[in-house]
Amino acid sequence: MDINLILSAQTLRLAPEIKRSEMEDGLIVLKNVPAKTYLTVTREQWRLLLQFEKPRMVPAVLGDAIRDRQCLPLGEFYELVLKALRAEILLEPESTPETVLAKDWSWKVRPSVIERPIVILFCTGLIMALAFHPKLPSSVFNALVGLVILSGALSAGELLAACMIRGSGGEVYRPRWNWFSVPPCFVVDNDDAVLLPSKDQTMIALCVPAAVAAAAGVTAWHWPEWSFFCLVGLVYSLRPILGGRFASRIQVGKERGLSDAEHDYIFPPNRSPQQRWKLLSKGISHPNTWAKLAYGIVWTLAILYWGARLTDLPPWSIDFWRANGIRIAVAIAASLTTLGIGYSSWEIYHWTREHASARKRAFQLWKHRWFGGAEQVLDESSRAKLVAASPLFATLQPPQRLELARALAIKRAGPFKALAEYGDTPTQVALIVSGKVSLRRELKTGRTVHLQTLSEGDIIGLHDLADPKFPKYRVRTMSPVTLLNIDRETAERLIVTRVTQTALTDNVLKLPFLRSISLCRNWHLQAINRFARLSAITEYPEGEIILSEGRTVEDFFVIFQGNARVSSASRQLATISAGEFFGEIGLMQNSSPNASVTALYGTRCLRIPRIELMRFVTHNYTVALELERVSSARLGRPLFPLKVGDFRQI
Repeated sequence: MDINLILSAQTLRLAPEIKRSEMEDGLIVLKNVPAKTYLTVTREQWRLLLQFEKPRMVPAVLGDAIRDRQCLPLGEFYELVLKALRAEILLEPESTPETVLAKDWSWKVRPSVIERPIVILFCTGLIMALAFHPKLPSSVFNALVGLVILSGALSAGELLAACMIRGSGGEVYRPRWNWFSVPPCFVVDNDDAVLLPSKDQTMIALCVPAAVAAAAGVTAWHWPEWSFFCLVGLVYSLRPILGGRFASRIQVGKERGLSDAEHDYIFPPNRSPQQRWKLLSKGISHPNTWAKLAYGIVWTLAILYWGARLTDLPPWSIDFWRANGIRIAVAIAASLTTLGIGYSSWEIYHWTREHASARKRAFQLWKHRWFGGAEQVLDESSRAKLVAASPLFATLQPPQRLELARALAIKRAGPFKALAEYGDTPTQVALIVSGKVSLRRELKTGRTVHLQTLSEGDIIGLHDLADPKFPKYRVRTMSPVTLLNIDRETAERLIVTRVTQTALTDNVLKLPFLRSISLCRNWHLQAINRFARLSAITEYPEGEIILSEGRTVEDFFVIFQGNARVSSASRQLATISAGEFFGEIGLMQNSSPNASVTALYGTRCLRIPRIELMRFVTHNYTVALELERVSSARLGRPLFPLKVGDFRQI
């Protein structure tokens, strides 16, 4: 599954034969009928999937969802698309899933008809199994009889469950005799029960435990040596983990459960420690979690009880609990504590490894800049690779890049040195191979201010051409630097005459700036390049209103140079500076801002129109996720989904 292709360019369509359940606990179950695949969604998620009734690409659906104010949190949206594709609820236009045929099952019974008998059978069998004294089989014959009785009980329960599914309108798949189970028994694929009402699902899940409980109770009363395997089968059918169907039906309260897009993530950005901790926190706060935990404790105590009965240790006596009660309580508490410690340790390990890897890369880069640059031997082949990797030089034809690589020469400079030959009146041009350089500009007052930090792959000596309105720049090293150098006259002949003014501005001026700001720090380099091409540098006189309170937002702005004032109702709220951005919340939420932004002295912004930004964001999921993360942090609440009162934000 190529996630990048699916989320950016793959056309998808909704499967033609979709069956949906009624809403239960805020969730809807979808079934691709021919493929027999299922997906649990919320009402909002189903509304988005319906946008694929006609073949469409994911960015188009996302764009419409944002425009119509119906967008989900983006991680959930992308997870939904991938889960729906995996479950074959969404299909590629020409694909046809393999058909799974249902069994023509003619026996039907409505769960409501036998609901009371099933509950009575289960409770009576369970009470008898607890009250009477089971025994271990004393012979092979007794063991075989016990296995045969268990096989009959399991088969009867599966048969009854299949009849109840058909009685409720579901389908029965693959009824068969399973010779490889212990004991061999009749089994039915009753996955279609998920489409039925919650009460019917509970009754269907109770069929096998009720039949096995009845068998365990009767054998414990009539012939105790036959009851052992039935008790084992009863314990297994009531298991709280490893796919226990009866335990999964435990529900407390009316709080909405989780859809398939909200757990067991397959979308890579969702598989982070932060998301897993968030999911764990949600699970801990849900009453169902504690109800199932209590059920697990009762189930464990039942195993201890039956184990004690089989070994003639009376657990109901006061002396037994006086001697072993503390041990049992400590064992349960220790198990839960161990589980918590194990989960926490696993998450801490992942978090540490993730951050250690980032710190390691940063240290290696620092070490290379300060101590490794002087050791680099840049032969013609190495220079050609560096030229080809430069966004500006990559626009040249291969023969032109080779000619340029041959003309470049190595030059090195120490830290904190002024490089006048690349500054106000540049006489040379260089490609930074290693190290960091500060780009500064002199103000009218004579004071110089830091504008950008340039690093590997950036170019110095062409800023006067890339930014004709402000040609006076100064360059100073921030670490030891290694450069591929060429004189300015040759550079104009080999580079400037062969590239457009737009390419020069984008790659020399915008690209290094965008790479350094927090908004773009986690973007892919191709996305940054694309954003640089889409944006335009706009200069605003001091006092001009860039963004007006209450008016529709038509552009997204990033402050390129200077500062701007944020105010509301003539009251100043903040001053924002280079690298900060505004307007994105109004664009993403299709709303008007509740504050104005006014230019101060020397303000220039990178401006990108609404339509271009939305197209750019919807086609780059890493950009969309980062924009959502940063904007949510600025808002103090999630950017999506929208709620009442969320439509007027800066």
